[in-house]
Amino acid sequence: MSTQYQKVAVITGASQGIGAGLVEAYRKLGHAVVATSRTITPAEDAGVLAVQGDIADPATAERVISAALERFGRVDTLVNNAGVYVAKPFTDYTAEDYAT
Repeated sequence: MSTQYQKVAVITGASQGIGAGLVEAYRKLGHAVVATSRTITPAEDAGVLAVQGDIADPATAERVISAALERFGRVDTLVNNAGVYVAKPFTDYTAEDYAT
């Protein structure tokens, strides 16, 4: 597929579990992928650009999108898969829970 017309997906939380599965699935569909997480390692696949960082930090989000545009020239899909685990019901979450 010509990279000029190749769709590009940005996937957060892409280093393991559902996120890693999404990276694989989008690649099988022919998409280029920008994969991000705090613990992601560089990809061997030229169609995957790994950007390490905490997506909760606005500077990381800026780097991810800038890298996508620089490498692939576009972003077609954003999958917000990153998450955190807080050991209590979500109705009890506080602002401090989100900040940690």
